[in-house]
Amino acid sequence: MRLFTIFTKVLVVVTLFQFIGLVVIEPALGQVVESPKVNYVSVTVGSRTVKATLANTDQLRVEGLLGWTKIDDDSGMLLEFLVDGSYSIHMQGMKFPIDVIWIDSSDTIRLIYENIAPNSGITYPSMFPSRYCLEVKAGFCKRYNVRSGQKVVFGVWSPKN
Repeated sequence: MRLFTIFTKVLVVVTLFQFIGLVVIEPALGQVVESPKVNYVSVTVGSRTVKATLANTDQLRVEGLLGWTKIDDDSGMLLEFLVDGSYSIHMQGMKFPIDVIWIDSSDTIRLIYENIAPNSGITYPSMFPSRYCLEVKAGFCKRYNVRSGQKVVFGVWSPKN
C-alpha cells in the first residue's frame, strides 16, 4: 500500500510538471501526435474588430501569447474560462507589451490594464468575476477608445471579417 501511495504522489508531480511545461513526455516511437486545432473568434471592442486566437483549454491559457514574436491591431488572444471567477495573467517570457481587457459573462468590460511590459514579473488579476481576458497590442485601448463598462461583441471569425 505504501508503494502505491508513493507512486501516486510521483504521478501527480510529473503530471503537474508536464502541465506547466517543465517536463515533456514524448510519445512512443511511431505514434502520431496531432497539434490542437487553432480556433479563432471575432471580437469587437470599441471601434475595432480583431481576429482573436481562442485559448479555451488549460494548456492554451497557460501558453497564452508566449510563442508569439509580435502582435498587431488586427489580432489578439481571447482567454475563455469555463465559469466566471477571479483569474490572473503574467508576462513572464513575453516579447512585447500588451493591453489586457477583462470581460464578464454579460460581455461587459470590467477592467483594463494598458501597456503591460514584458517580463515584468507581476501578475495582473481580473479584480472582478470574469469570463474572458482579451490580450491585444499595447496602445490598442487608447487608439480605439476602449473603456470599462463598454459591451464586447463576439462572433464567428471568417476571412471576410
